[in-house]
Amino acid sequence: MSAGRPKEIRFNALEQGNPSFQSFGLWAHPRDKAVDYTSIRYWADYAQLLERGLFDNLFIADVYGMPDVYRGNADGALRNGSQAPSVDPAVLLPGMAAVTENLCFTMTGSATYERPYQFARRLSTLDHLLDGRLGWNIVTSYLGSGARAMGLDGLIPHDRRYDMADEFCDGVYRLWEESWGEGSLPKDKATRVYADPSKITRIDFDGEFHRFSAIHAVEPSPQRTPVLFQAGGSPRGRQFAATHAEGIYLNGTTIEIVRDKIAVMTKELEAAGRPRDSVKFFAGVSVFVDETEELARARYNDYLKYSSFEGLISTMSGLMGIDLSEYPVDKPIEYEENDSNRSALEMFTRGNSWTVRQVLEEKALCGTNMALIGSPTQIADELIRWMDETDLDGFNIARIVAHETYENFIDMVVPVLQERGRYKTEYAPGTFREKLFGSTRIPESHRAGSFRR
Repeated sequence: MSAGRPKEIRFNALEQGNPSFQSFGLWAHPRDKAVDYTSIRYWADYAQLLERGLFDNLFIADVYGMPDVYRGNADGALRNGSQAPSVDPAVLLPGMAAVTENLCFTMTGSATYERPYQFARRLSTLDHLLDGRLGWNIVTSYLGSGARAMGLDGLIPHDRRYDMADEFCDGVYRLWEESWGEGSLPKDKATRVYADPSKITRIDFDGEFHRFSAIHAVEPSPQRTPVLFQAGGSPRGRQFAATHAEGIYLNGTTIEIVRDKIAVMTKELEAAGRPRDSVKFFAGVSVFVDETEELARARYNDYLKYSSFEGLISTMSGLMGIDLSEYPVDKPIEYEENDSNRSALEMFTRGNSWTVRQVLEEKALCGTNMALIGSPTQIADELIRWMDETDLDGFNIARIVAHETYENFIDMVVPVLQERGRYKTEYAPGTFREKLFGSTRIPESHRAGSFRR
């Protein structure tokens, strides 16, 4: 348990811009609204609901390509709307920001396929439009179909992608933090000086993977560098997270697994010269709640009728880089070194040695998340227990049925947590980083802050 006063629980809504993300096939449920995911009204209503529930952040995952490892094609994913098709998360944010005041938004962006100059420009623009409510989930992209879509023959080796990401981050950090000095924007109508060129620097960047020479295209945004998230669980991924992440998203099906992951990551942070309190840890959960445990289990069973085993296995095969159609259903899935998502591979092999049957029986509605089923009090008890016994800072709660999942959670669980003093009753003011850490600018002890002048 954490020393001192118990932590206030933080919640991110975990989402992806497609029909089914973690609950595969549930777009077909009669009450689900995800078939409207291409509508701006869908996302505006979504954001306003989350703000009503005082959620910290809408965390939008994303991938390049489609899951196409299962049986060698994307048919299963497409047929079931399982993480395919999908929309660009960056385009969704301004419409949601326009109808909210405090909810923050984290978009996923690939450090493998983007270019530093154009990406830095896009995120600075978004941070302006969102009044400093922007986060960036840094990914290295694990689907072979995504690599081929970007013109490559196949995936770049796993650890090499992280080498590329380190360099990519240095490029965007220098544009955000170094190019425009403090006081570079007088915006003085009397002298007719908008920007002071003497305080603005061209960045000459000559790396192994990226080269550019440019003044950052956008004047400094409220945060300059958005809040940085990462979810790498491999040794190289943890090293990357220790250098860059301010929020770390991890998965684990038991308290012991999550506690151990946080302990390991805390040592990585210390080795990188960063304190534990410079990072927030979030675990993925899928919540099935109703007025009583009996009703909650009935809700779960109702949802289960609409789940798609094909959609689940198609997505899991893509995550792990293993064609699960070739596995006997009761044989434990074996760790096979490849260049896909090693966090998922670790979770279902070295962590628990899952069989395909266990995946089908237990993960149809929650994917890589842990599932919580119960009454509002039971759910609140379990969330608090996970917080206090693991040193977590909060949870990424996944959508199961849109928007019913969050309506139920906000109306039933949030009041219980508030009564117990474990959840806020109003938002703290300021930017995303201010809400999380009390400061708008990334600290100078962080790699990005080291480029500040």
